[in-house]
Amino acid sequence: MLNILLCDDNKLILEQVSSLINKLQKNYKMQFNVDMRTCGDFIFKEKHSYDIAIVDIQMPSVNGLEVSERLKMLNPDIIIMILTSYPAYLDSAMKIQVFRYLSKPIDTERFNRNFLEAVEYYKKISKSIIIEKYDEIFTVKTKDILYIENRKHGSLIVTKDKSYETNKKPAEWYEIINQPNCFIQSHKSYLVNLQNVTNFDKSSITFETDDGNLVAHCISQRKYAEFKKAFFDFAGGIV
Repeated sequence: MLNILLCDDNKLILEQVSSLINKLQKNYKMQFNVDMRTCGDFIFKEKHSYDIAIVDIQMPSVNGLEVSERLKMLNPDIIIMILTSYPAYLDSAMKIQVFRYLSKPIDTERFNRNFLEAVEYYKKISKSIIIEKYDEIFTVKTKDILYIENRKHGSLIVTKDKSYETNKKPAEWYEIINQPNCFIQSHKSYLVNLQNVTNFDKSSITFETDDGNLVAHCISQRKYAEFKKAFFDFAGGIV
């Protein structure tokens, strides 16, 4: 069950958004825990972690940008959707990586489409796999995986901050992860996660990590065209 925050000083807007979400729950057989707030003061008094937040920018006392920044600290994976009638705030909102901007008055069709996209995207970035090595168990978020390299007796999973030797082959991990739009074969020995690709050419791929960029020679000329198409399809689907 996803935890949803609705924060707007306009109670009519809160009721409208809540009603739309309730209808989506029934129509798509989803379950959400919805928390409604009429001001952002609570964010500095309580430590609630939310998965998706729909926040008004212009609120008294604590504005939506401050609320969103605090929410990101509590859950870096949170999906932020901004409600606004003030385009002047959009530049500032870019700093907190807003998923979608929703203008007021709310358009029902656009809201439904964007909210469902947010739900699917959150499921994608929050998915985890379990890696077992000897007597140790590791939980790894798929969004943190850079690539999976084929090895003689299994594979090496390289993440943003650590590498894991496993006894499963990349093809097995591909089935377990089950994110075909994100994980693409760039070479007969490499399975690459497009979510962390920042640049590539016919000989190497650049990945974004927590400490900067990592360049790996994990693409073949034979796979280049296919990989390039997959990358642009992926990027076009996220923007």
